[in-house]
Amino acid sequence: MFRYNGFARSEPSWTDAAGTVVPIVNSNYFGIPRGRLIFSGNALAPDLSYLLNIDYNSVTSQPIGFRAFWLSYKFSDAVEVFAGQSKVPGSREWLETAFAPLQSADRTMATTFFRPSLSQGVWITGAPAEGLFYHAMIANGFNTLNLIPEALNDRFAWSASAWWEPWGDFGRGYSELQDHRDAAIRLGSCYTYALGSGSQAESDAVENSPIRLSDGTIITTTGALAPGVTLTSYDVALAALDCAWKYRGIGVSSEIYFQDLRGLRGTGPLPIASTSAFGGFIKGGYFVVPRETEIYARASYVTGAYGSGSELGGGFHRFFFPGKDSLFFTGDAAWLEHSPAGQNRTGFVAGQTGLLVRLQVVAAY
Repeated sequence: MFRYNGFARSEPSWTDAAGTVVPIVNSNYFGIPRGRLIFSGNALAPDLSYLLNIDYNSVTSQPIGFRAFWLSYKFSDAVEVFAGQSKVPGSREWLETAFAPLQSADRTMATTFFRPSLSQGVWITGAPAEGLFYHAMIANGFNTLNLIPEALNDRFAWSASAWWEPWGDFGRGYSELQDHRDAAIRLGSCYTYALGSGSQAESDAVENSPIRLSDGTIITTTGALAPGVTLTSYDVALAALDCAWKYRGIGVSSEIYFQDLRGLRGTGPLPIASTSAFGGFIKGGYFVVPRETEIYARASYVTGAYGSGSELGGGFHRFFFPGKDSLFFTGDAAWLEHSPAGQNRTGFVAGQTGLLVRLQVVAAY
């Protein structure tokens, strides 16, 4: 994934929940937000599989690292058991690979704000009935990648996702690249509960998206909840509902999020014991040239006790091999208003207000 990222601010700074004035800076650069070198196959037995996903990038201080790795055993189509490191399955758009056509240059601002990250653990996937799928995981935490065992708490994160495709195979991504002759629909939900998530992953951990207040302040920032107090422990509950529809070149999708941070405890007294945030996205696209050129638009929104932020954007995809997403170009522009999300691979920076332009080429082979 090779990208041009440009941002033009409309405000010089923003003030976080701790009262710190943070400059908003323009950006203008080429880079590789995601590169993957993946080894996978069967080992020792036909139903025993492995995967090793090595990440390389030019947007973090850790240019090379292990993104995912696992061993799995497939008992049947209904049950496959995994052990290793992968995504905590707390959001449908998060579960979609960023290399798929997402009707954006990356995941939406709302998904970036709410989603979990990667973690080590055990998980199970399967299709117990035709068109019905699930993915459930017990992980070290909501957002604890690269933390050593001494930095972890003694309580796991629990996450599960289920989705239904009653009218046949929905296909990868949100773009209607498959050009379904009959309509396809996907309905799903995700729920994640992370107990006592007192520590967060280091800021440059692979695909890390820190937990933030609804104005964009990282929750473990000293003074974010009370003057001079640092949050040391909290529980995270996240629920998501999603739906998507594809038909003859048209693709429409939406996901809504409900987040609750509970059991807040810090180095001193706190004025609140919990805080909530809500949000979601809606997006849609149409192939003006079937299976080759798509135009799309989207909107996403986050709100909570500490503020609100929005994204309004659109663009186009051009697929060089009709009907295949192995090589495509994306041109994308979005107006951000007080973005609460920040993640080094997406182009979003917390507090941004202004115009974000991303042009990229994606190749997967």
